[in-house]
Amino acid sequence: MLRKSDYENYDYRQFWKDSGREYEDRSERSALKKLFDGINPKGKVFADFGCGFGRLFGEYENFATVILIDYSMNNLKNARQNIFSYLKEKNSEHNLNHIFFIAADVGNLPLKSAILDVCLSVRLIHHLQEPGDFFGEVKNSVKPGGIFILEFANKRNMKNILKFLAGRLKVSPFNSEPLQIGQTILDYHPAYIKKLLKDRGFKVIKQISVSNFRLNILKKALRLNFLLFAENIYQRFFSFINTGPSIFLKTIPGAKEKNKFISTDNSHKPEKVTDRASISISEFFICPKCKGANLFMNDKITGSFFSQDGEINCPDCSSKFPVEGGIYDFRV
Repeated sequence: MLRKSDYENYDYRQFWKDSGREYEDRSERSALKKLFDGINPKGKVFADFGCGFGRLFGEYENFATVILIDYSMNNLKNARQNIFSYLKEKNSEHNLNHIFFIAADVGNLPLKSAILDVCLSVRLIHHLQEPGDFFGEVKNSVKPGGIFILEFANKRNMKNILKFLAGRLKVSPFNSEPLQIGQTILDYHPAYIKKLLKDRGFKVIKQISVSNFRLNILKKALRLNFLLFAENIYQRFFSFINTGPSIFLKTIPGAKEKNKFISTDNSHKPEKVTDRASISISEFFICPKCKGANLFMNDKITGSFFSQDGEINCPDCSSKFPVEGGIYDFRV
């Protein structure tokens, strides 16, 4: 049984800043650029499930509406601070109005049906005991022909294979059963994840093996630029081997759905968006308790859109959800 990761008492930014993980970070960004290639963000609604502190925001900032979802309020506060600083440095603070920060359980998403054009999940699934439940929630939230990009920790990675052949790993990396690492992480076999996706109505259209040279001995012995050069080659030509510690999948709902969000326009210029403070919260969100779609902000809401405090109300079941510092808390 997995123990829920407690990011309320841990600053996830330190995992990336203090532990020499630039290679992993840049490898993941390289994969995302390949997976986002050809997707025109203009006018599209995007969601990052398990957004952490907003590490990857720069890879999807140009979507017309960006929804960042995490269970941890601490992560979301850090994401808000990180993104504000990032946009301020670019003199793009006006783009804050197209961003929502949502505290929610990915197994019970407060999103309207068929509201998302593109969505992403990186370093989340290894914390889920039942990723199929999450895939079902995503399937309900993404539009027909939309895109779901996900990453999972790969049980069948080269390091595990070598350890198993040397007798240092008792559990075979080749069978489909998940492998628990410590108290909070599950490694999944690619076939296991792909079956769950297929059962929930997703078709995998692209696969990338990522962080393929994530060994301390290599990271210490070789220069970062050389590792990233080799990583890029591996991602492009050898991802079918399925031996990287992380696997990224690009999927669409429905085996026969035509992907209508691919475009040859790669300019990726941000769309001018209206002030979200003037738009009803019910445009995107529903009540996670009763699934009612008539949510509204109370009259006591204060502050600007990005820093507002107050309460969201559901008239259908009388539930109330706090808004603190621009973060909507839909956890139940």
